Amino acid sequence: MSQLNVFRPIEGAVLDLESLQAVSNITDSFLDAYLAVAWPQGNSLVLDGLEIRGDHAQAGPPGTVRPDSKSDRVVVTPGTAILTGRNGRRYLFKVEEELSAPWPTQAGSAVQGALVLMPKIAAATSGGSVRVARESVSAVLGFVKHDQMEAPFLLPLASSIGNGRDWASDHRRIWQPEHAAVRALIKRFESLERTVWRAEPEGSVWDRQVLGRNWVRYQTVAASSLQAAKMALLGRATTTLERVRILNALFESLHASVERAATDLLQMLGGGEAVGPYRKVGERILRGNG
Repeated sequence: MSQLNVFRPIEGAVLDLESLQAVSNITDSFLDAYLAVAWPQGNSLVLDGLEIRGDHAQAGPPGTVRPDSKSDRVVVTPGTAILTGRNGRRYLFKVEEELSAPWPTQAGSAVQGALVLMPKIAAATSGGSVRVARESVSAVLGFVKHDQMEAPFLLPLASSIGNGRDWASDHRRIWQPEHAAVRALIKRFESLERTVWRAEPEGSVWDRQVLGRNWVRYQTVAASSLQAAKMALLGRATTTLERVRILNALFESLHASVERAATDLLQMLGGGEAVGPYRKVGERILRGNG
């Protein structure tokens, strides 16, 4: 039988260790419940900021950045995140100043790997020797191999693409509609819409006359899908997982109407070099399960 201890102050009651533990569990339980809804596949999430300083790249997954190739350090902006320690506890951690770390090799930003943030937890003391009932939590910025970045106690901030000069940052993030990466994605939708209306009748869907013999009908379906995706991104803040779902639904709709636009969408996301969650866009169709 499951049991949950909830702190409830009562006059004259003993404040034992389990009562204090119930108080301690409140924040952890709240963050755990939030992550279960917002990011069920992960143990941490960037709520705002914590982005690599650099110029936004023209290609690649949303939020791809090209850091300063002449700098010997990577710089990350201030921000807030939910972190998970090796002990499995959740921590709402706010970084109030820029973080920086040296690039792992002399090649600077042109390296293969992932930039991660990891909570460092230590028992707090008073006067240097007396242990007190609290923990001291700090955050460590560093690099790991691509296949190590999904460890539950690591929060991926960015991972290298191709030759490493570009870094994809949209792994576990919440972005507001006003975020530069979302705005850039909307611009890409506008380019796709031009492709839709300029496209000639072609593709397997057209050959099979799935939507009839009027090509404008196919173009209208594709254009409507683009508008729906645009409204979904601009209507509220979205997580990486939600953006991937929106783009996957968009791909499937384009693939079922104007296939050229679906192909262009995948190329915009990095094509064969798509990394992280965006590798899942179009996966069902491309594997022949659609």
